[in-house]
Amino acid sequence: MSEEPVCAAILLAAGTSSRMGGGRHKLLLPLAGRPLLQHSVEAVLRSQARPLVIVLGHRAEEVRAALGAYAADPAVELVINPDYAQGMSTSLRCGLQTLLARAARLGQPPPAAALIFLGDQPFIPPHLIDRLIAAWRSSGRRIVAPSYEGRRGNPVLFASDLFPELERVTGDEGGRRVIERHRAEIALVEVEEALASHDVDTWEAYQTALRAQSDESDPQQ
Repeated sequence: MSEEPVCAAILLAAGTSSRMGGGRHKLLLPLAGRPLLQHSVEAVLRSQARPLVIVLGHRAEEVRAALGAYAADPAVELVINPDYAQGMSTSLRCGLQTLLARAARLGQPPPAAALIFLGDQPFIPPHLIDRLIAAWRSSGRRIVAPSYEGRRGNPVLFASDLFPELERVTGDEGGRRVIERHRAEIALVEVEEALASHDVDTWEAYQTALRAQSDESDPQQ
């Protein structure tokens, strides 16, 4: 029986949280009794995606500590991007290089694809991650992304033959230009859970996340 192609995950957690204000680091904010970042990490680890590379940068040691036991999970690889202040592209490149180096170090073939996650989306469910991977395996498309009410969102899956293009991206963006160049090769997965696309990048967005979490845990809702 042939094995399914492997899809890895890269979680970008190096940014400065400049839009949050007040000197707050969004990934360290509490949500349901634990740091916001843990929700994203747990979702990946409950999915098929393996391994998970987490790219740290701003206040890296605090973020590492906030990961708790997840930092020691054998499926998790932590890396610090020393150039994080130069933009998201440097963290994406750092994550890809770490992913390939890990495979080489362990004597494993490189993953056939990677999902790129933003650390500030705590409501992405594991089953959505698995749906994206399944769509990639069945469609033959090189890029797979969720669609929220007709709008493309995150995380985005890229086949490994696009990694060199992703590594050449510059500035404060992820794979947007690569996606634009390969529009005809995108498979979209329609997502019903609107909350899955929620970015906690401002104080107001964090308050919305707190209310949503409270509603989810309220049995009267």
